[in-house]
Amino acid sequence: MGAGLIDTAGIHKNAIASTTTFVSRLLAALCIAVLVTSVVAPQPAYAEDDRRIIILPAGSDEVDAGDDYEESGLRDPFEGVNRVMFAVNDAVDQVVLRPVALVYRTVLPRPLRKGLANFLANASTPVTLANDILQGDMKRAETTVVRFFLNSVAGFGGLHDVAGEAGWERHTEDFGQTLAVYGVPSGPYIVAPLLGPATPRHLVGRAVDILANPWTWILADVSLIESLSPTMAETISARDEAIEALDATREGSPDYYVTIKSLYHQNRESEINNGAIIEDDLPDIPDVR
Repeated sequence: MGAGLIDTAGIHKNAIASTTTFVSRLLAALCIAVLVTSVVAPQPAYAEDDRRIIILPAGSDEVDAGDDYEESGLRDPFEGVNRVMFAVNDAVDQVVLRPVALVYRTVLPRPLRKGLANFLANASTPVTLANDILQGDMKRAETTVVRFFLNSVAGFGGLHDVAGEAGWERHTEDFGQTLAVYGVPSGPYIVAPLLGPATPRHLVGRAVDILANPWTWILADVSLIESLSPTMAETISARDEAIEALDATREGSPDYYVTIKSLYHQNRESEINNGAIIEDDLPDIPDVR
């Protein structure tokens, strides 16, 4: 009887320990995953909605962040705190991420880096497919399925983008975009320590995507470093791709914070609208004869 109670207590203790370990890994994965978003988002993007999205020209000396972003719809009520967090994140990027990406670029030749990026993109297919379906976009879901099978079989597990060369272009979807499609507001712009540019809707979406990602469960019982290895590889690969874009943005921006905020917003709007220009929202252009 006593032994049975002891065994039950031990099982209960192990269950709690396993759950705690998994939750801690999940939170760590969330931090790194959103960091990937903060790295990729600042890349140059174009505006689908010229009335709501502000494009900041490189070298412009006239920047009124408050007015611009009230018009653009991306509220920044915590700008003071956000700027402090932005400075912290930027320091981490310059001291850690960028140097690691440069070493990665030096050690691995371009074909290998491209192959790894393709493999990671192919591995993220389940998340994109799930959100294609949730958004009711069966055409894009079909493209996602075709790409996955072509690249997995003919592309050696996704190392080579055979589908892209055949005309099946890659796209990405996440649960944050799905929430936007269903009308969930983005909330204010926030910059959290190590998490980078985001909104509450985007952060919730990233958390759901991590739970939906098969790698989260496949690697649930391994060490923390092993379970985070796909995300860390994605982070380094994304930072490598963004080196020139971010360097040019930094050098050409009178206010780096405002420019990154603008580009983040443009990038998310582009993703949500699937790259389509919303003609109804474009301003009228006078007919000049």
